[in-house]
Amino acid sequence: MVTFFNIGSILLFIYFAFVIVLTIQIVLDNKPPEVAVAWLLAIYFLPYFGAGLFLLSGVNWKKRKIMKQLPERSFKTYLGPVLEQQKTFLQNAHANNELDNDMVKAISLALQAGNSIVTLNNKLELYYEGGRFFDDLLVDLENAQDTINMEFFIFRSDELGRRIKKILERKAQEGVKVRLLFDGVGCFNKQSWKFKRELKKSQIDAHYFLDPLNILSSRLLNYRNHRKIVVIDGQIGYTGGMNVGLEYIDGGPKFHRWRDTHVRMVGESVQLLQSVFLSDWYNSGGDVVQDAGFFPLPAAKGDYLPTQIVVSGPDSDWNSIKKLFQLLISNANSRICIQSPYFIPDQSLMNALETAALSGVEVNLMMTGLPDKRVPFWVAHTYFEDLLKSGVNIYLYEGGFMHAKVLIVDEMISTVGSCNMDTRSFHLDYEVNAFFYDAEITADLIEQFNTDVAECKQIIFEDIREFSILRRLRNSIFRMIAPVL
Repeated sequence: MVTFFNIGSILLFIYFAFVIVLTIQIVLDNKPPEVAVAWLLAIYFLPYFGAGLFLLSGVNWKKRKIMKQLPERSFKTYLGPVLEQQKTFLQNAHANNELDNDMVKAISLALQAGNSIVTLNNKLELYYEGGRFFDDLLVDLENAQDTINMEFFIFRSDELGRRIKKILERKAQEGVKVRLLFDGVGCFNKQSWKFKRELKKSQIDAHYFLDPLNILSSRLLNYRNHRKIVVIDGQIGYTGGMNVGLEYIDGGPKFHRWRDTHVRMVGESVQLLQSVFLSDWYNSGGDVVQDAGFFPLPAAKGDYLPTQIVVSGPDSDWNSIKKLFQLLISNANSRICIQSPYFIPDQSLMNALETAALSGVEVNLMMTGLPDKRVPFWVAHTYFEDLLKSGVNIYLYEGGFMHAKVLIVDEMISTVGSCNMDTRSFHLDYEVNAFFYDAEITADLIEQFNTDVAECKQIIFEDIREFSILRRLRNSIFRMIAPVL
């Protein structure tokens, strides 16, 4: 006779067998040690929930390829002839002292790992707050003649989002081809049903990247498109850290200010941003675009400003952005400045930062002191003691919410983009960064960094030592599972 006790024993046996299978799967996946340990802890100490979470977001889809078309391969498809010229350019630039050895290595790494060509003729404008950025963006959208391609991790249906939508609707009626791409998770619960209905009825072609309401893609929800890209007429491009929402202008209900960094680009690099968008568009159910008209020559000659557009994602052949971060930090000679809202590095980046500081390089880390998410903020504090011991300067920005993603090395190399200095951005999200090899742009970013320092609290040993045992324990526990959050 089958009893409830027997059924319970059978189910328990099945669960234990299932856990063993998951354990073997995690070990064979050869995940980074910190990620593997975090998943094992979640499965063992969070019964049923941990196993379910792993099935939903922990399966190594990298081996199965999540996306049908990677931007790195699009670069090669659309810009193949240019790639062949890059090695010659690097050799000549190095021989003529136009680029130093550190720049050559960084450019070569991005080229070899992700087909990220270096473009030379570009004009850039940096934004450090949302008001100016959106003012210029709205003007450029109004002046669009042929195409508008936009993708954002978050696109709210607030006053700003509705204003942009109205412009896009009007331009679409005028004959401009408008493509709009949202990340499914990033925009979940941030757009009203009315906004979605109006968008669907309009002539705007809109898609979601991994829609959480689509049962076929729900298993992939842990992977997100964190990129922010706008390309207008193939001539003007925007990228950086800002999404679409009023908080990027006024700080929103939680913060009195929002500090971010974004960039407007005119010149050859816009073709690379276009290529990234079109790959993401195709991967999100959009049409295949292989029209050379989407990659026009720049309307005007730009300045000599070597720039690379570098992408990465969970199924990239190489994690180009992270590898570039590691290379630049390791090769730094005088100064490193980092801005990131979150700081959850792996051991390799920690080693690189500590080694740089111990070797006499000035290393400055700035993250938000007013968090929007408590767990990443708590976890970041577990790294501070070792960094301080090595000589790293740590600043918590208290002038609002710090959302900028910036890395500055020495006086000539800098990057602005969507990639945070954390495990999620390095391993789970699709990111894009612009890398600049230029003294003027780097000096501009350094000046802004120094301005931000004035609104920071600098962390010292006494701050860490004042933490209670319970606070330290809480932070350390969350650090153990941080890679799976």
